[in-house]
Amino acid sequence: MLDKLKELRMLNAFAKRQSMGMQRKLMFYWVSMILVIFMAVILLFFIAGVFSRDDEQLHEVMELHLKNGQDHLGNHLENLTAEGLNLSKELSREIEGILMREGVSLEEVNDNSELLLRLQEVMYPLISTTLQTGNCNGAYAILNATINTKLDGAEHSRSGIHLRYSNLSTSSLINQTVVYFRGIPDIARQKDLELHNRWNLEFDIDQIPGCQELMNTPLERPVECYFWSRRINLKDTWESAMLLCVPIVGSDGTVYGVCGVEISALYFQFSYPTVETQFGSAVTVLAPVQDNRLLLSDGLTGSVNGTYLDGLETLLIHQGRYYNEYDTGAEQYIGLHQNLLISKGEVEDDIWVVAIMIPQNSYTAYTVDKQKTWIMIALMLFLVLLSLAFFLTRKFVRPITDSLKRFQQEETLEPGVFSGISEVDELAEFLNARARSQRLEQGELPPNIAELFDQFIERKCLLTEAERNILRYYIDGYEIADIPELAFISMSTVRKHNRKIYEKLGVSSRDELMLYIDLIRRCGRLQELF
Repeated sequence: MLDKLKELRMLNAFAKRQSMGMQRKLMFYWVSMILVIFMAVILLFFIAGVFSRDDEQLHEVMELHLKNGQDHLGNHLENLTAEGLNLSKELSREIEGILMREGVSLEEVNDNSELLLRLQEVMYPLISTTLQTGNCNGAYAILNATINTKLDGAEHSRSGIHLRYSNLSTSSLINQTVVYFRGIPDIARQKDLELHNRWNLEFDIDQIPGCQELMNTPLERPVECYFWSRRINLKDTWESAMLLCVPIVGSDGTVYGVCGVEISALYFQFSYPTVETQFGSAVTVLAPVQDNRLLLSDGLTGSVNGTYLDGLETLLIHQGRYYNEYDTGAEQYIGLHQNLLISKGEVEDDIWVVAIMIPQNSYTAYTVDKQKTWIMIALMLFLVLLSLAFFLTRKFVRPITDSLKRFQQEETLEPGVFSGISEVDELAEFLNARARSQRLEQGELPPNIAELFDQFIERKCLLTEAERNILRYYIDGYEIADIPELAFISMSTVRKHNRKIYEKLGVSSRDELMLYIDLIRRCGRLQELF
């Protein structure tokens, strides 16, 4: 019995080790399945473009801002061009009227300070009105004449008037103080205007590329040829600006000069502040494109707050699917641009664009933050799934381990106790049946069965010698037909002995007799029948 108990305990320990292995295998299965599902979901997200949604959103935002910027800036420049064309028309009529009344040509105005003063006096109100009505910070008119042809640099010095607003600020782009930037100072005194601290009597037209050529080209109408200059530095100042250059054309096609309006870099910055988006600060740019390069130094840049731009860079353009990349060599920007026609005539071959840009690092920081959020969500989801896998594994394996613990504590499971898992219950039933068989072989019988066996063995004393011999033949495995030959008696005598044996041993048939013999043999008590 002790050996058998030891064997059962060893069996239970082995089963326990197997169940722990099963738990690890089941956990591995769940984790593998979760990883496969997780990777499949991630792949579907990539295919569906979930992780490229940021690029799509950026494209949509940039496209919207670009359209708004293009519409606003296009209308702004178009209105200023209309103001410039109207100024040219009015100046042409006034200048032509004075020249006709004086009976002189424009060339004869050179070196005539009095006539130049009269011309500027009639020019002033028109320029002043344009400045006040136009959305700009300066208006001007240049005559193709100079007050002194004998001075050094007279070949590129031209008389005219340039009015500008001073002390520009974001808080007040309206009702600014007008200063006298260029022109005969007598008019400034007449109009009680302050001279600009960098005032000059005349214009240096070499500072305005294309101005000289425009003056020297006979035209019928100013609308035939006008242009916005690339950004120029205003002489003797720290400021820079773009100038609208419209020819002042007489009725005979003579070009009296050039007029237009000014948009300074500072004014443009105040007029086009940065737009704060979730991707970063968006900057509005008006600039020419040449050799796939955006020339900020030749154009105007809106407010650059929140960026590293200074408005002087040359940006190499890299076309992209959702947006373009603009590379300074040190800094990178992303955005979109669209062509904008701002000039007419020979210079219209210049390609100008409106661009909306944000710093690359701002967008990268935004996407990194979103990626961190996605990663945190993914990790949390993975941990939840892992916890679920651990819970399901425990829930599945627990009944098995509990059953094995009961096997360890008891030699068999109690009848009627089920684990809830059919395979485990079948195994328990098998082990119980085997245990009962083993106890039977060891003579461990229930008390009622053992009593029947004892009675059966005691009754063998009632048998005669002949009946014992026949019983011995049955124990040895012989059949009834074999007995006559073995005992040297007839079949009728054998049948007579059988009836006596059945009666004395308390059985009803040979089958019952053989069942008793088999069970007694299993219990190891067969020798007691001899």
